[in-house]
Amino acid sequence: MSRVFSDYVLQAKRILEDNWTGSSTKPAPSLYPHQWNWDSGFIAMGLSHYFPARAMKEIETLFAAQWENGMLPQIVFNERELGHYFPEPDFWQVERSPYAPRSVLTSGITMPPIHAVAVEEIYANARYPLKIMPFLKLMYPKLLSLHAFLFRERDPMDEGLVYIRHPWESGIDNSPSWDTILGQIHVDKTRLPAYMRKDLEHAVDASMRPTDDDYDRYVFLVELFKKNEYDEARIRQECPFLVQDPLFNSILCRSSESLVRIATILGEPADLPASWVEKTSAGIKNKLWDPARGIFNAYDLVAEKLIEIDTAAGFIPLYAGAATRDQAETLYERLNSSSFCALHQGNCFTIPNYDTQKDDFDRSNYWRGPVWININWMLAHGLRRYGYTLKADSLQKDLLQLPIRFGFHEYFDSFDGTGYGSDSFSWTAALFIDLVYRYYETPVSWKSSARVMAGLFSTDTILNNGDDMPQCDDEQIASEIMRAIRSLRDRFYDTGRGRVDYAGIKESAEYKKYRTLTNGLRKYDPSLLTGRKEKLSFWINLYNTIVVDAITTLGIERSVKEYPGFFRNFKFL
Repeated sequence: MSRVFSDYVLQAKRILEDNWTGSSTKPAPSLYPHQWNWDSGFIAMGLSHYFPARAMKEIETLFAAQWENGMLPQIVFNERELGHYFPEPDFWQVERSPYAPRSVLTSGITMPPIHAVAVEEIYANARYPLKIMPFLKLMYPKLLSLHAFLFRERDPMDEGLVYIRHPWESGIDNSPSWDTILGQIHVDKTRLPAYMRKDLEHAVDASMRPTDDDYDRYVFLVELFKKNEYDEARIRQECPFLVQDPLFNSILCRSSESLVRIATILGEPADLPASWVEKTSAGIKNKLWDPARGIFNAYDLVAEKLIEIDTAAGFIPLYAGAATRDQAETLYERLNSSSFCALHQGNCFTIPNYDTQKDDFDRSNYWRGPVWININWMLAHGLRRYGYTLKADSLQKDLLQLPIRFGFHEYFDSFDGTGYGSDSFSWTAALFIDLVYRYYETPVSWKSSARVMAGLFSTDTILNNGDDMPQCDDEQIASEIMRAIRSLRDRFYDTGRGRVDYAGIKESAEYKKYRTLTNGLRKYDPSLLTGRKEKLSFWINLYNTIVVDAITTLGIERSVKEYPGFFRNFKFL
């Protein structure tokens, strides 16, 4: 692994170790003291690269709290930490449901079902996949049960789209998308049970959290669930918050894809999860697409209309492959605009959770403007899926530099990068680890501590092994390579559409000069680079150009998936 990243990976691993409770990982040291549903999925993906046993334990602990009807709860409470969070089991009273577990304390709602993706990643990243097979066999029926619950209980019109019934189920609690619905809920505060928020007791600025009025409505909805004994059919009849959310449904669709592959690995029939993929994908592209706004939006089942509020959730169908090619192109134009931080805009980090041009955009308030690592991690995958590699690279660079520069925070200022919310946040650490292992890991041993990066790919295809050497002093090689990279970018990168003209690159004088300069890396001493920012800028930009170099060399036409092991088959000396 590059020395540029190794110290930060160690720091990220320490965060996950410190947040480990013995059976699961809490999202943060004090603000979130229990196990959270989708947090555990992202955490397990990071753990899978270096600690598969713990990654499996993370998922197993969560699913040990699965309800008999298949629902996977939003929170699994740690009895040793009770009293430090609101709401806790005494408020949820899930024992009113005949399906709630009796030996585990949980909440009464769910969250985006990322877990099949996590299980697949644990298998895919394992050094010895056969040792993971018992885990796959254990988890597959539990994952099927979760998805079956969602389609059975939350898709009453059989559209392939499931609804959420509380903002907390979306994972993006105080998103502007929910303002209108929540604002229409009349709350008689004299009839609400007394409660005390705990989140503001952890040195968190109240202006960066949901308001008290938000919490009154959150509590109102939970009271409705309790009154109806968590019976989905009864809740559905009177709940004012029933929303088909593009983020939740896209994650469901992407996880169904993972279920298909897990079924294939296990030799099980994959027809059912395959049908879910097809149906949810069709529902997303046909019902949640807002052509007038060029984005996917949530659908309010009570009001029977799209919620015309544009947030980063509207881009997540890219992650599921649920957008048509035309939708993806329109979506990319919206994503790569000043509303969501365009390529090379220079004064922002990609991508903010909410349209920066809106009057109620708030760069520091929770889900109303900041950058979130998990959202952008999914978007980077989605952009690569559709071939928008430049924008994916831009997201990837920000996903790495934000924790490095500002700490492993819960979320980040979309303009100056300041970290907000809890520090030592588990999914920020886990997804940082995932990115470094996925794209920057190499088993090459360093010849000396000064040699910062000996190679960016892990086997023996060497790209800079030409005979021509640069006609410049050794200390100028790094600056000349950066200049050559800029020349390639200026001429062959279409930043408006996120595309690269690989055919043009291959025959160009700029590419020939770049290749000659990179030959000089064989004798270059990286200790000549001064300052952490200069080192990060050089190695990250070089890495991204090596990807372009490898694609150009191979003549890949559509996707790097055409070449198995692409990110492990090339390196520079």
